[in-house]
Amino acid sequence: MKKLMAFFVIFALMATAVLAGSVSRSMPSRIQPGQTLTVTLSISGATADKSFTLEDVIPAGLKIKEWTVTGAKESKEAISIREKGNNFGWSFTPTSSSANVEYKIDLPNNEATYTFGKIVWFDPSGQGTEASSPALTVATIRCGDAICEGSENSDNCVQDCPKPAAPAPAAQPEVAMEKKGLSTTTIAWIVVAIIVIVAAIGYFMWQKKKAE
Repeated sequence: MKKLMAFFVIFALMATAVLAGSVSRSMPSRIQPGQTLTVTLSISGATADKSFTLEDVIPAGLKIKEWTVTGAKESKEAISIREKGNNFGWSFTPTSSSANVEYKIDLPNNEATYTFGKIVWFDPSGQGTEASSPALTVATIRCGDAICEGSENSDNCVQDCPKPAAPAPAAQPEVAMEKKGLSTTTIAWIVVAIIVIVAAIGYFMWQKKKAE
């Protein structure tokens, strides 16, 4: 009986996770030091006109400088936010099944690698989690690091951005070469002409001999 109850509890938790919509994170994997990082959290499958709470884990040493929520019923000032340690959360009411949370972080001038934590969200249908931990590499663009990025191209950094192979020349259509020479008809007329000339000469010689 206990095993059966445990099964139903696990099934209920899985069901609520499915019903609680989904959230995905969009952000670059590489960026230069001192630039501003933009992270977008895309919400789908939310319950319209019902409270939705979303929480993201920011890497240690970074801090959100500004944020916006699109698709919320409330104004920005009326949206509840929660900041505790590296966790930053928003609570608002989506006007439809989809909404976006976008935040910006000013990155330090030094090179480093940061790992973001999991995303957790709640709505009346249950709880959901996005457990991926994407890494952000903050590094200066250098020619020769085998990564073609930023303003690099095959003209200013062929080491990172090799030029595409030249296309193979198009096959030339074969043109049938017309054999030059005399046609059969022409040759026949020449033969006839020679015969006539020979016959005329022979006739002339015969007449001359006869006259003597």
